[in-house]
Amino acid sequence: MVGEVKNPVRNEITSVILWSRDLMKSVELYSKFLGLPIEEKDNYGHLHLFHLPNGTEIMIDSNGMDKIPIPQSAPPLFFMPSDDIDEAAKFVQELGFEIIYGGIHKTSQVSFFNMRDPDFNVITICQKHLMI
Repeated sequence: MVGEVKNPVRNEITSVILWSRDLMKSVELYSKFLGLPIEEKDNYGHLHLFHLPNGTEIMIDSNGMDKIPIPQSAPPLFFMPSDDIDEAAKFVQELGFEIIYGGIHKTSQVSFFNMRDPDFNVITICQKHLMI
């Protein structure tokens, strides 16, 4: 097409970055949360990668984080699905995540909650309900 601008950025997300002040503590927490082993080959000094089955990576990065203050609030960084929102909430709290922003929200279409880790990385967990 005439006048079309070629975008040098591909329209895909390959990695999500979570900042951490204590890399090993965060890696251990997310290993339990994701149900993935801690692989030494995925440790790159100040960061660690977790490879999700769908090809996306979660990158825990501690580079320079000791100088950045923890925010009081933050928007969710990404969304993860659940088949049982109540069990998901119990599971993440047992791991040490905090459920924030009013707890579990339930509607006829979805149920969700926002959780945060000690570095205030916020993740939304959501269960979609079947519409009959």
